Formats: sequence, C-alpha cells, structure tokens
Amino acid sequence: GVLSQTIGKVKGSPYRAAYALDDEMSWGSFVKPCMWRITGDDKYRTWLEEIYGKGNAPAHPGWIGYNNIRQKITSSSLGSMNCSQLMDQLTFNDSYWNNFVGDLVEYANTLDAEVPAGFVGGQTPNAFGGYDYAKIMRKVQFLEAYNLGGSQAVIRSFNPNGIPTVTTHFFNKKVADTSWQTWYYLAHGNRGHIGWVQGWFNGKTPADWHEKVGVHYKEANKISKLMNKPQWIHDGVAIYYSHASIQMGWMLDAIPFGGTWPKRNGDHKLGTAHNDRHAWENMLRDEGIQYSFINYVDVIQSGIPKEFKVLILPAAYCLSDIEAKIIKEFCENGGTVIADFLPGVFDQHGVGRATGGVLDDMFGVKHDPAMKEGDVFADGLWVEVNQDAKFYEADDANSFLSKNTSVKDDCGFNKAVKTMKVDSVKKNGKGTAVLMNLSPFWYSAYRQKNETKLSEYRNVFLKHINSQGVTPWVRSDNQSEEVCGYEITSWKIGTKTILYVVFNPEVTGSQEGGGNSAGLKSGTVEVTLKFDKPVKNVKDERADKVMGNGQSFKFSWKQAEAIVITFDK
Repeated sequence: GVLSQTIGKVKGSPYRAAYALDDEMSWGSFVKPCMWRITGDDKYRTWLEEIYGKGNAPAHPGWIGYNNIRQKITSSSLGSMNCSQLMDQLTFNDSYWNNFVGDLVEYANTLDAEVPAGFVGGQTPNAFGGYDYAKIMRKVQFLEAYNLGGSQAVIRSFNPNGIPTVTTHFFNKKVADTSWQTWYYLAHGNRGHIGWVQGWFNGKTPADWHEKVGVHYKEANKISKLMNKPQWIHDGVAIYYSHASIQMGWMLDAIPFGGTWPKRNGDHKLGTAHNDRHAWENMLRDEGIQYSFINYVDVIQSGIPKEFKVLILPAAYCLSDIEAKIIKEFCENGGTVIADFLPGVFDQHGVGRATGGVLDDMFGVKHDPAMKEGDVFADGLWVEVNQDAKFYEADDANSFLSKNTSVKDDCGFNKAVKTMKVDSVKKNGKGTAVLMNLSPFWYSAYRQKNETKLSEYRNVFLKHINSQGVTPWVRSDNQSEEVCGYEITSWKIGTKTILYVVFNPEVTGSQEGGGNSAGLKSGTVEVTLKFDKPVKNVKDERADKVMGNGQSFKFSWKQAEAIVITFDK
C-alpha cells in the first residue's frame, strides 16, 4: 500500500531517478548487536531443513542471544567450539530480510518498470541487520551506501551489471574535501551523490561554497557520460568475502565486552574482519595494484574466475567443505592463495573443525584443534586487540594496537598462532599456497604515521603477489607521493580505457553517513604517468587535450581533484 501510494504520486515525473524503500534500514537497528527474531519457528525450521538437508537439520532449541555462547567461546578449545545456533539465526535473518527487500523491489517494478528500486543509507558489512552484501547485491537495482568497512569496493565488485550506486554527501565546510569526494567516488564507479542540505543556504541564498564546488559537479557530470557500461580493470587479485567469517569475527571480538556486548557499536572501526580487510586494501592500493572482491555465493555456484592469479583470504575463519575444495583446485591449477591467519578453522556454521583447518594440507601446516585463547594473539583473547579497553581509540590505529599483549614478529606485525611459524609456503600442483600467520592490521597504523618504510612493510605480505608477476602496469614517477598518496583506477569502455588518478586518504564516517577524507592533501604536484607498454590516442579529458601516443605523460595534479585520461591500449 505504501509503495503503491508513493510511487503512484511521482511516476509521471521526468526527474525521478530511483526509488528508495527506506533509509538506513535493517532487520534490527542499523547494525547494532540486537538478537531480533523476525519470524516464527515454522519458517526457521523449514529454512534449516533446506540449508542442512532434509533430516540433517540441528535441533536448535529456542532462540538464543550471544550470552548463551559467550562463556563457551572463552572456555572451549578451537576444535570443540560450536557457534552454529547463533550463526544460523543471523544467517536466516539476513536471508529472510533480503528476500523481503527483493520482493518489494519487484513489486515497485510492477508500478513503474522504468525506474530502479533499492534503498539508501547502506551500512558496513556486518553480522547484524541484514548486511551480507553477497545477498543484498542480488536483490536491489539501486543502492546508496556509506563508505564504511570497505563497503564501496565490495559493492563495486558485486555489481557486474552496473546498477546505479551513489554515496551520501555531507558538506563539512571544506571545499577541498567536497571536490575530492566528487572525483574519488566517480573514479570508483559511483553515479553520483545524495546531498544532505543542512547549511546549504543562507536564508534563500545559496552558500558561497556552491560556486566553488559546483564547477566540479558539472565537470564530473560531463566525464560521467564517458562511463557507459564500464568494466572495472583489476590486476588479477581477488579478496575473498566470507560473511560467515564476519559473523564469527564479531563473536570472537566481543568477548572482552562481557555482558555489555549489546553496546558494542562501530564495527567498521573496531572489528577484526573490517580492519584486516582494510589493511589488505591499503597495501594493494599503495602498491599500485587493483583488486576485486569475490564472494562465497559466486564461488560456490561458479568457482573462482580464471581472470584471477591471486586469491587473498583475510581473516577467513569459516569455510565450507565446498569452498575449500574450490580454493584448493584454484591453487593446484596455478593460482596463488594467501591467507593471513586461522583460515578455515571453523565450518560455514561456526563449528570448530576437530581435525584442524580445512586448508591445512594445502598450506602444509597444522592448526591444533586443542588451541585455546592464550595460544592466539593476545593472552586471554582470540583476537589481536582488546576492543573494549581500546573502544575510544579506534580512530587512531597506532593507539588502538599499542600496549596489548600480542606478540609482534620481527617483521613488524602481530603473530596469530604463537607456536606456528611465520610465512609458510607450499607448492600445490602448478600453484602456491602461503599462510602468513600474521595480521596485516599494523600496516594501517604505519600508514597513518607516514612511516618511511611503508614499502618494506607492504613487501612482507605482497612479495608473494609480486612474485607471480602482479605488478603495476602504470604508476607515477613522483615517489614522494606514493606514501599515503595517489591511487589509480581504470575502466574498460568498448575499445577505450578511462583512467583516473585520485588521492587515497583514510575515509571517515558513522552509521548515519560518511565518506569524507582524513588527511587529505590539497596541493598541486607534477607527476609523470609511466606505462609498462606504449598506449595510443591518449587524451586529457579534463583539459580536452590530445596527448598522442607514448609511454610517459606529464600532468599537474591537484590532489583534491583527479587526472582523467582516455586511451587505446
């Protein structure tokens, strides 16, 4: 009834661009840790039978909260831990919720078939609220999500059909930041912004900053017309998206909070899964290597695409038997698989594996199922940081990570399993498997401090990627800007390539919005883009200047803006 009434009022408007079902919607409240029960036992039991197979569904008694398993997690060994009842509830809620969203989208299409439907105010990937993006991206035709927990890169990766995606724009009185947002999000495939208009007018008069940022909106609108069904260009590197591991990560993270776990918010800053994933993204982007996420649903249904040479498993605690089988086949067929720590020590339901990690044979290691909290990272924790004690320091990665009892290896990163060696490498058929037994999170701290040895720290993790011939095919010769500096994105459009050079700072935000920069540089620097092979018909699209053929091209880059060029390879 609501959809019929509201769409009926506006479907004749020439200005309609998309229909948003709601803002910041969730099966709970944002992604706050609430154990909402959104349907009755009959539907849940039917779902369990479908997931486990008829006659094999566990007899989960009642509906539980985190307190029911929290003490078991702290007292159990790795191999005897069983979080399946809670994880199954969360997974069911996510599926039921996203199917409901999909039904609403389809109904909106019957009312106005010409306009896409989805929602706005999307949150970080999370154990709560329905934010499994492998499911979301199968249900919506339009999405506005905050850039939290790597969500923009996740959404871009799971969007092969190019549904329109946008971000929220909160003007923070900084023209440089607003200009940067305009170009940065266009460079990553977004189609625009939703503006939050508080403070945009002085009475009836537009604020003076409109004149300054308006030129960028207009120019970006012009450039965006070149982005006709673009295909993202990655460098053969995939990062694995395991939502079960995000769920398990939350359960392990929340132990120090004790009975106050319902107040544990801000996962995009606190969570092991989020920080681990973000560190990998930082390292790859700083190295000049682009990547895509691949998700467990696509992998189970279709395998790992042959276009990838390297698969990264970030904090991939939970893997099913079929996921493990496909990952092993990818490795044996010539791929490189890199895991940071504790890969596949639980199944997809959060049940600890009694025989060790499901990929142990591929890595040539043995995860002892008898391990307990004291054997991993900090004493008395399954994870790297006591997130309760460091709750108010999450914005500063160095402070957040410091003064804990995790064992830092000589390479500058915290070890996971204390008795296991660092950097185990094993050949499997034509491929290579690498278990780092390290968390990459310290890289984000080094990056925030502008450490001079950033490339050395990256090399600890990325040397196994570079050794497979994965290196940047275009880079700037201005080495001073590589540290927390530029990022290059590129898209294939027919026979053309469109390439952006943008600044890559940290991004800030909250559950109510976000996407602003932290530490943005707004100067002008001279850069020369050097390609590994000559390119043809290069054009500076912003200057409308034909630059011809060659392998090196000079630009003056305003770091709060973008270089935009097109060319033929």
